[in-house]
Amino acid sequence: MGYSQNSEKLLLNSYSKQELELIKSTEPEKYDLLLFAIDHGTYLGVFDTEKHGQLKLKELPDLTEKPRFTDIQVKIMPYNQYFYAPKMNKIVVVKSEWVLKNEKLTEK
Repeated sequence: MGYSQNSEKLLLNSYSKQELELIKSTEPEKYDLLLFAIDHGTYLGVFDTEKHGQLKLKELPDLTEKPRFTDIQVKIMPYNQYFYAPKMNKIVVVKSEWVLKNEKLTEK
């Protein structure tokens, strides 16, 4: 049960206690998806100035390694979210609900 308590603490960086309780009681599959997303919800991509330079990406100036989505205090959304980590010159992608659902299904 320690994993669950620790995971819940991590989720509190992105969601309020009330939001988590509501999700847990009304959408248990989504709650499971959020737990899965803690370790699987982000990836790093190559930053290409030509491709990404005009995107006005929110910068994560202190990042030096791949973060969890809870580290950057965002919620899992129906769409991918993109950020720029200048110290690594990488794109940080927070995966969408859809991508995570598919990954969770194929992982089993």
